[in-house]
Amino acid sequence: MTNTARYSILFFSVGMIVISFIIGWAAKKKAIDPQSFFGGTALFGPVTVGLSTVSAVASAFAVVGVPGLIYGTGNTMNLWMLSSCAFAMAYIAIGKKIRAMAEIYPIASLGDISDIRFDRHRGIKALLSVILFLGAIAYLASQISASSTLFAHLLGLNPYVAGFIIFGILTAYTALSGEVGGILTQAFQGLVMIVAGLIMVFSFLIMTGGFANVVQVVSTAGEVAATVEGQELAKAFSPKMMDAWGVLPGSIAMTWMFIPILGTMGQPQVLTRIYALKDPRDMPKLAAYAGLGHFVIGLFALTMGYGALYLVGSGLVAPLANNDTAIFAVADYVGGFSQMFVYAAILAASMSTASMFLTLSSNIISRDLPSAFGVNLTADNQIRISRITTFVIGICAIFFALASGEAVAILGTFGWGTLMSATFPVFILGLTWKGASSQGVFSGLAVALSLNIVSLILNNRGFRWPGGLPWYVNVITAAIVVTVVVSLFTKGSANENLDPRVDAVIDL
Repeated sequence: MTNTARYSILFFSVGMIVISFIIGWAAKKKAIDPQSFFGGTALFGPVTVGLSTVSAVASAFAVVGVPGLIYGTGNTMNLWMLSSCAFAMAYIAIGKKIRAMAEIYPIASLGDISDIRFDRHRGIKALLSVILFLGAIAYLASQISASSTLFAHLLGLNPYVAGFIIFGILTAYTALSGEVGGILTQAFQGLVMIVAGLIMVFSFLIMTGGFANVVQVVSTAGEVAATVEGQELAKAFSPKMMDAWGVLPGSIAMTWMFIPILGTMGQPQVLTRIYALKDPRDMPKLAAYAGLGHFVIGLFALTMGYGALYLVGSGLVAPLANNDTAIFAVADYVGGFSQMFVYAAILAASMSTASMFLTLSSNIISRDLPSAFGVNLTADNQIRISRITTFVIGICAIFFALASGEAVAILGTFGWGTLMSATFPVFILGLTWKGASSQGVFSGLAVALSLNIVSLILNNRGFRWPGGLPWYVNVITAAIVVTVVVSLFTKGSANENLDPRVDAVIDL
């Protein structure tokens, strides 16, 4: 990469960080009460909420990891694109119910919804908060690590310097404006990702001439080898890479469709954004905007993977030493203007996801956990403590993410499933089934917390789970089964013992 390209990327990235800070700084005027500061409740239209949701869901994994998986396995990851439908499915299944909660109760967090659904059951709120906190910290650390390391290498900086510049600024505006600033900055960052996606999809089509040429090259290239800086690199191509399942078993390919669709419905960045929607009647528009936005970003990720396959198979680029560099290989080949947008998209993906989970984790510590243990703070104290907590968590997360590379890599795979195991018993079952009892949900969460910790330890020791499915499939299944079974024999906050307002919400 030339120095001109580096300076262009630096200028563009700094500009995006500065604009994000200005948006966050200006948004602090709206953070006047717990509902706005902690939840951005009922403040935004469907375009803003849709962009914010998509940018927070489409983390660095989507922009960097998915192209690497396509390059490594072919069509195995293709079905992941169907997760764009997950937003509409989430809004149809529980969107109206979660948004309606904000009409009958001053909702500012997921813990507030738990309170009203399960009659202020402190155990449920405490376990929910702990599991969400673990998942949030895992996600936060992985985003900081990936983006700081990338930009440090690109710009020749110390990773700590890059991390504190990028995420120190993010921590500052997040502490000032809370979720109001978070939603607005994430909407801007989501727009950057979509623009970058459109540019790179067109670049892919111009570069390759279309998918037919990619299929032809991948199917006939055989093995491509090259020597790069004294290292022998090779990439084996075959027609099987273009089969429906790619080179991996069909069960794994189906998992890449099944888990993201269900998982998106249970992610806090989707659930919390639902009650940020100003007008409940805009829910169909929100579904359309979020689905279309994710479709563009998803297509962007897939085309970068196929673009890398085409370039290597055609002999235009040497085989990659690391699959995760697929998107960078395409960006470097296309050059100049496109490079700026690719790196900006990666930075936007990391910043948007990091800011969402930074506010989630700090709000849990300053608001939901104290409430679960019977400590009732005034609104002003909640906001003040949250701002302090945001700074502390942000700084600690930067140090931890950059000093514990291997641990962060493990935690990065821990976050998605952990969050699902917490939200499914409380929100998916709790808001769609009147029979979900407080005892059942509490038991399900207790199982989820225990198995998440056990799974993290087992994964760290190289344990291989049966069936080839991710570990969290087993954890989520166990949590749901326990919730349902215990609920069948208990009655707390279920059926006739439901709050009449909640009963009406579940009927929506």
